Amino acid sequence: MAYTLNNEQLSAVQNTEGPVIIIAGPGSGKTRVVTERIAHLINSGTSGQNILALTFTNKAANEMKKRVHSITNNQDAFSIWMGTFHSIFAKILRKEAIKIGYTNNFTIYDNEDSIKTIRRIIDNKNLDKEIYNPKYIFSKISFLKNHLISDTKYFEQIDLIKNDKINNQEEFKNIYQQYVKICQTSNAMDFDDLLIKTYDLFKHHVETLKKYQTLFQYILIDEYQDTNKVQDAIVKQLSKKHQNICIVGDDSQSIYSFRGANINNMLQFKNYFKTVKEFKLEQNYRSTKNIVKVANILIEKNKNKINKRIFTNQEEGEKIKLFEYYNDREEGDKTAEKIQESIYKNKTNRDEYAILYRTNSQSKAVEDGLRKRGISYKIFGGLSFYQRKEIKDILAYLKLITNHHDDTALLRIINYPSRGIGLTTVEKLNEIANKEQTSIWSILNSEKIDQLKINSSTKNKLHNFKNLICDFHTKINEDLFTTSQFIVKKTQIIDKLKENLNEENINRLENISELFNTIKFFSIKETNNSITDFINEISLDENHDQKEINNTEHVSLMTLHQSKGLEFKYVYILGVENGLFPSQKKTKHQTDIEEERRLFYVGITRAIKNVCISYALNRFKFGTVINSSKSCFIEEIEHLLNIDNITKYNTTYKNQSLLNKNKHYINKQKNKSSLDYNPLKKLKKISSDIYRDKRLLKIGQKIKHNIFGIGEITNIDLSDGNEKIKVIFQNSGEKILLTKFAKFEIIE
Repeated sequence: MAYTLNNEQLSAVQNTEGPVIIIAGPGSGKTRVVTERIAHLINSGTSGQNILALTFTNKAANEMKKRVHSITNNQDAFSIWMGTFHSIFAKILRKEAIKIGYTNNFTIYDNEDSIKTIRRIIDNKNLDKEIYNPKYIFSKISFLKNHLISDTKYFEQIDLIKNDKINNQEEFKNIYQQYVKICQTSNAMDFDDLLIKTYDLFKHHVETLKKYQTLFQYILIDEYQDTNKVQDAIVKQLSKKHQNICIVGDDSQSIYSFRGANINNMLQFKNYFKTVKEFKLEQNYRSTKNIVKVANILIEKNKNKINKRIFTNQEEGEKIKLFEYYNDREEGDKTAEKIQESIYKNKTNRDEYAILYRTNSQSKAVEDGLRKRGISYKIFGGLSFYQRKEIKDILAYLKLITNHHDDTALLRIINYPSRGIGLTTVEKLNEIANKEQTSIWSILNSEKIDQLKINSSTKNKLHNFKNLICDFHTKINEDLFTTSQFIVKKTQIIDKLKENLNEENINRLENISELFNTIKFFSIKETNNSITDFINEISLDENHDQKEINNTEHVSLMTLHQSKGLEFKYVYILGVENGLFPSQKKTKHQTDIEEERRLFYVGITRAIKNVCISYALNRFKFGTVINSSKSCFIEEIEHLLNIDNITKYNTTYKNQSLLNKNKHYINKQKNKSSLDYNPLKKLKKISSDIYRDKRLLKIGQKIKHNIFGIGEITNIDLSDGNEKIKVIFQNSGEKILLTKFAKFEIIE
C-alpha cells in the first residue's frame, strides 16, 4: 500500500484513532484514500459491522464496498454500514420505529408524495394556492426540519410566525402541524424525517443511542462540507463515545448552501473535537501546473477557509485562455467552433469536452452552435432547451394559434396557467371529440359544447379560453416577437411565476427570457419569419436533438454545480460576467460571494489539460440588450491568463451582428417601447438607494431584510470605511451586510 500512496495520503489512511479531518483538494485521490483507510481498518481486525461510512450517493457507497473487498479479499467488507445518510438512518429507524410511534414497515414519501399531501391540506382549508404554493410550503417545511425546527417548536418561533403574517401565510404553522400528523397517522416519513426522526430517537432514547455509539467504533463521513445542521448533529451524537470519527472533504468546494449545506460544519470541526489530527491532501493528480496555479490564486481571495495550497507534478501545460465576445450568441457559436477545431486538430473525442455555465438558460446559444456543426451533445441533470416545461408551454400557445386542431398543444395549455378548467371537464371534451371523430377545438367552437354536462361557470371558462386563443390568432400576421410578448403578457405566465420566486421559478423565468432572445434573433435573421416558420425550425432542431442524444460520444453540457466530482480533458466556462457569475442575487454579502468564488474554483479544477473562460459584452434578457462586463473573479486571475484572443474575437459580432441588420430593435430599446418589458427587472434591483445613518443601527436590533427575512444585528464593523453589520437571520443563518447596499428595515 505504501508505494501507491504519497506520505500525506498514507498518514491519513493509517491514523485511525481519535478525531481526524482530511482536507482533500481537487484531484487529490480522495476516493482512494477513503477506500484504503476503510480497508486498513478491516485488515487491522475491525469488524465491518463496527464501521459506519456515510457518503452522498448510494452508487459511491456500493463502488467503495467493492473496492474495499478487492483490497482486503475479505467478505466482511460487505457488512460495513456504508451508504447515504438517508439509507443508513432508514435502516436504523426500521429497527427502532416502535420507539417513535411508527411500525417497522413505514412508507417513505418521495417529494411528489409530500407535495400531494400538502396540496390536499391546502385544498381542505380552501386556501389560495397562489399564496400557499404546495411546492414552496414543502420546501419551507424541509428547510425547517433540516434546521431542527419541528412543527411544535415552530409555534414557539414568535418572529417566524410574525413573518408569516407579513407574507399573508398565517396558516403555515397549521399546515406544517397537520402535515406532520398525516405522515404519522399514515405510518409514513418523508426524506427529511429520516434525518430528524433519527436525531429525535437518539435524543430521547438514551439507551438506543448508547447501543449505536457502542456499535459504531469507527465513523467516516465523505464530502463533509455538504452536510447540513441535522446531519452534523447526528454525527456528533454517534461519535461521542469512541470519538474515532474521520471527516473528509474540501471546504473550497462547498457550493450547496441553497440545499442547506453548512460550510461551518467543516470549518468548526476542530473547535468541537479538540484533539483532532489534520491531514491535507494537496497534491493534484489531475490538472496541469497552469490550471492549479490559477485555482490557487482564485481561492486565496476567500477569507472563510482552511488554509491549503494545492500543487501538481503534472506538465506545465497551456495557460488558461480568456475570450471576450460581443454578445452571448457569439459566445455560444464561437465556443462550438473552437471545440470543432480542437476535435480535428488534436484528434480528440467529443466526450473529452465539457461546457459549463452558471444557469441552465445559458445552454441555448451553445446548443445552437453545436447543432449547426453537427456536434452531438448531452445536457446533464436537465433537459435540452426546447424540452423544458415553460418553453413547451409557450410553444404550445404558438402552435395552437397557427393550428387550432392540434389537440396535444390544446390539452397542454387549456388550464395553464390555471383558469379553473378541471381534469373531469377535459376528459368530457376529449370523449365527445373522439365520438365525433374531430378535434377538441371543433367541439369548443361549435354548439356541441352545450352537450357537455357541466355547470354554467365551467362553460363560461371554456368560452373564455376559446376567445383568448381567437384573440391571439388575430395577431398571427404581426411581428413574431411582439405576438409572443402579447401572449405571455395576456396569459400572465410570467406574473404567476414571479409570485413565488424560488430557485425553480427563477430558472423558468431565465429560460423564458432566453426563448424571447431566440424569437427575436429568428425575426431578424430570417426572411420567412412567421410563427409557422419558427415552429418548423425548432421542430427540426428537436428532431436532431433526439437523434444525437443517443450518440455514445458527446460533448457534455451542464451547470457548474452539476460538474462537481467530474473531470474532463477540455473545459469551457461561459458567461463569467458580473451579475451572472457571480450571480446578481449573491453579490451583496461576503459569504455568498465566497461561495460563488468556490463554484468558479470547482469549474476550473474539473479540467485535466485546458480551460477556456469567456464573457460577453452584451447579453440578452427578454429580447432586450443588457450591457455586461467581465466578472470580478476574472480580474483576480487575469494576470495569469492567456488574453491574446481578446481583440480577435470582440469585433466579429460587433461589426456583423444580426442586430445591426435591423436597427429597429436597438432604437426601440432606447425609446422605452414595448420591447423594454422585462419581467426580470424586479429581480435585479436588490440594493437600496437609501443610506442609513450609522447612529440608527445598534447591536441587538431586529431588522427585516427583503430576502433573508427577520434577523438580529450581532456586530457592527466600521474598520474599512464601509459600514458592515453581522446579522443572524432566523431562516437564513448568519450574514454580513454592507449597509449602504443592503435592503432592509429596522423593526425593533
